[in-house]
Amino acid sequence: MGGHVTQVLDVADAISDLPEAVPLRRAFDPELLQRDLDSLGDRTWGAQQSVVDGGDLTDPAEIDWRCLALRSPAGDPGRTDPGGPGTDGFADTPWLRRTPYMAEVLASLPTSLRCARLMSLAPGVEVPEHRDTPTGFLYGFVRLHVPIRTNPGAVLRIDGKEHRWQPGHLWYGDFSRPHSVVNTGSRPRVHLVVDCVVTPELLDLFPEDFLQRVPLSDVAFSRPEIPLRPFELADFQCTLTVPPCFLRLDEPVADHGERDLDARVVAKHGRLVLDIGDGPDFGLIHVGGGEFRLQGWIEERGMHLGLSSSPPRAVFFSRRGRHHQSVERPAQPARPPVR
Repeated sequence: MGGHVTQVLDVADAISDLPEAVPLRRAFDPELLQRDLDSLGDRTWGAQQSVVDGGDLTDPAEIDWRCLALRSPAGDPGRTDPGGPGTDGFADTPWLRRTPYMAEVLASLPTSLRCARLMSLAPGVEVPEHRDTPTGFLYGFVRLHVPIRTNPGAVLRIDGKEHRWQPGHLWYGDFSRPHSVVNTGSRPRVHLVVDCVVTPELLDLFPEDFLQRVPLSDVAFSRPEIPLRPFELADFQCTLTVPPCFLRLDEPVADHGERDLDARVVAKHGRLVLDIGDGPDFGLIHVGGGEFRLQGWIEERGMHLGLSSSPPRAVFFSRRGRHHQSVERPAQPARPPVR
């Protein structure tokens, strides 16, 4: 066991030793970005929100930190949060049609996009230090920035280092580290903030000296969906219990002696859904071999349905790089497995 723990610490050290932010090898036209921004006006922006366990949303931010979604869960233009597990995938909002150059920017990124938001910090406003978790290579989810409008008083601090990113440049920041933003200037600071999964093609945009230091075996590369045939849907339907920790996105999966949640896996509208008896539904995305990730979520956690095993079981897991943690629960297939 001691050797395994040492390995995890080495991985953490390798990631934490990387620069806190780097410019990527792509840039965009600042004037076209600002033209698109001006076309939106200022009446359609909402207060920033975040996602907490189970897919619920926090209260809107009380400071003047506004968002406008170009991509969001189900393409809902009113969602200012980054999205989370649920029954909806990510889609373009109607605002993206109003911003054709920004649509080109997003389409040029060699990865699957989650949400894309315009985020505006008003003059005189400060966002206190915080961490965005789980984000980063270990979880397969990165947050990219394209500054559109800024001023010398707009300062981003990541891990104690100050940044004043300029319009048109594409930046990666490790926002799992402590960071804060302040705008002491006289005009809003506006960035296009893009959440995306990690692919080999996306990594090719990183500076070579940075990339050579990334432990690739610890990157949670995104796996594509392997759709199930209609006749396969019945193979994975079952009743089971779910450990509550599986729904807490800010902690690894582990047994805590809590009472499990009654649940079932059922087919709804031609796809599988994890139906929590007294809670929300979560779409299940098959990534191969009976393994599923949650709709709207990342490689950070998922479940494996081994209904042909003896006895039938479900394995719930979370990951951080190479390190996986899991708990196992019995499952009762809806129909006898084919042997």
